[in-house]
Amino acid sequence: MRKIEIICYEQQSQSVEYTFKKYKIPFHVELTLAEEEKLLRYTGICPDSLSSGLTNELNKIIDTRRKELYVTSLAIEATLSDYLSNYVKELETKQVKIKKKKLIEEYESLIDPNVSFNKNLLFMIVIAAGVAAAGLFANNASLVIGAMLISPLLGPISAFSFNTAVGKSDKMFKSLISGMILLVAVIGTGALLTAIAIQFTDLPLTNEILSRTEISPVFLGVAIALGLAGGIAMTTNIPGILVGVAIAAALVPPGTVAGIGIALWDFDIFSSALTLTVANIIGLVLGMMVIFFIVGVTPRKFYEKEKAQRHMIVTITIFIGLSILLGFLLFKP
Repeated sequence: MRKIEIICYEQQSQSVEYTFKKYKIPFHVELTLAEEEKLLRYTGICPDSLSSGLTNELNKIIDTRRKELYVTSLAIEATLSDYLSNYVKELETKQVKIKKKKLIEEYESLIDPNVSFNKNLLFMIVIAAGVAAAGLFANNASLVIGAMLISPLLGPISAFSFNTAVGKSDKMFKSLISGMILLVAVIGTGALLTAIAIQFTDLPLTNEILSRTEISPVFLGVAIALGLAGGIAMTTNIPGILVGVAIAAALVPPGTVAGIGIALWDFDIFSSALTLTVANIIGLVLGMMVIFFIVGVTPRKFYEKEKAQRHMIVTITIFIGLSILLGFLLFKP
């Protein structure tokens, strides 16, 4: 069970009460004051399966830009109510299909730690690139996979896609900058470690390295499919899929190979590996944004929806254009 509380103006009371009654939720109301302004506080107890839908509808009624207005949803340990117990059993017995949709705040709790760049992410990406470089030169697939597991690159990509969908331009650009810094760090680490190593030994171009220079339009399609999988993982209760997506997307190894190409002064290796990396990133972003669009991840407020829609249209158009350009670059007759 969850306790739902909403603070609103008196003129919004009919809409609030209609919503509670629509969901058959028991509630009570009391008069309260905020800065000498009369407000109403509604409190209701709601089954878990209905809480997301109820909270979303209530949040559409009030303008939460006003500091005194808000909606609260709290988990409660126990509720002694025969009515609610019977109501839950009724829902279960009738197998009512409830569209349980994640709240925007639930997404944000997962996404926000990946928005802004920080030294911990940089530390992790440098380690990941170092492990990848060792695995690439040793022709050891296990080490390369290990590098993918500890790479935080998928985080900024997810943050960019989500914040584009909800029209939060500040967080969108922060995640874009964070992702670019991490990508540059991968390439730089690969170049630096290679430049140091070639001073002491001859470095072979192993199969693990050469495989990251083979490019094809198919890889872009695969990246889009992985983006779809990542979006599905974020919009459902199976986020473990993201681990598999991180491995399959393989952003760190080709980025590291691009750095190796710089250190070896081999433009073909650098350009091919970088193109493959960019194709993977574009595919992931497109795939995730498509899923966010399909499941309806948008702001609640009407005045935010238009801005978010513009962000989505512009971003998807740009990325589709980049995809077409990459398709021509990747195509080899």
